[in-house]
Amino acid sequence: MTMLCLLFCEKNMISSIQRLGCAGLLCLGGMLNSAPAFAQTSLPSLDAAVNTAMQWAALSDSKQADRMWSLSGPTMKNNISKEQWEKFLTETQTRNGRITGREWAQVVRVPNPANLPPGEYLNVVFASRSDKIPVAVEKISLVQTGAQWLPIGYTVDRIDTGALH
Repeated sequence: MTMLCLLFCEKNMISSIQRLGCAGLLCLGGMLNSAPAFAQTSLPSLDAAVNTAMQWAALSDSKQADRMWSLSGPTMKNNISKEQWEKFLTETQTRNGRITGREWAQVVRVPNPANLPPGEYLNVVFASRSDKIPVAVEKISLVQTGAQWLPIGYTVDRIDTGALH
């Protein structure tokens, strides 16, 4: 279960964000958004990916784990039961607190990740904060299914704000 929820956790992402700070992360996100790799006509739009991720995050905020699971892609449903997802989300929210703000920061293309069916995958990354965490990275993983992006994973990682100074 944890493996799926940490589906695309890049090992160096947190330290990169710590070095860049939030402003650098937002600039980096803008550069990636305009990268030619995203100009493929066969993919649904990046706006659609960000909108899907925002909607899924809003479901998490309102503690609708069952709705999140029902809207997720088959990749997620085949690897985690609805009950396991509800437990994971409850534990994540208890540990991290209620999200009090989020800003879209970055979209990362993840082509054909290991241990997953071939396809186009994205991580939509948000700079977030909660009532327990002043700075966090919230990531929603998506897979292209036909002409849409379907959510398949969710993580919230704390950022050590002491490293930003």
